[in-house]
Amino acid sequence: MSQSSPSYYHDLSIFSDWVEAAARQQVLFPMAMPGPTTQQRVREVLGFCEGDEAPFDVEVNQQWAKDGLVGEAISWSVGYGPRTEAWLLKPANATGPLPGVVALYEHGGFKYLGKEKIAIGPTDPPPFMHNWWDKYYGGRPFANALADEGFVVLIHDHFCGVADVFLKT
Repeated sequence: MSQSSPSYYHDLSIFSDWVEAAARQQVLFPMAMPGPTTQQRVREVLGFCEGDEAPFDVEVNQQWAKDGLVGEAISWSVGYGPRTEAWLLKPANATGPLPGVVALYEHGGFKYLGKEKIAIGPTDPPPFMHNWWDKYYGGRPFANALADEGFVVLIHDHFCGVADVFLKT
């Protein structure tokens, strides 16, 4: 398959024909109509429980403005275990509703940091993070890049996402 072929996908390279093969199996991007039926189907597919799904005791712990973005350090409880800590980033000049992204980071064999792997928060990152971003994220913390592009970005620590959960106990 040549790169000039209309079915060539740069990121898939020689596997570009997989797109057409998958499309023959089923619609690649089925349309789910908004509403309770779709919400219930998503809960079933993702295995959500039917209990209260809202976080408890949400707190804004810190606010900052830096490099054209505003951020908040927030935390919440899911009712058990340690509080979930997160950063929320958005453009400083935002005046209305924005599209949102929940940004997730990789394991990478390095579990000491969590959200700091993909975002710059209220303090400057450790110098070694620049090498991490160069190696895994194209040289930049992608959550901040998304916020620069006009998204509200939530970056939360995952379960066991940071080592200090275990160091404190």
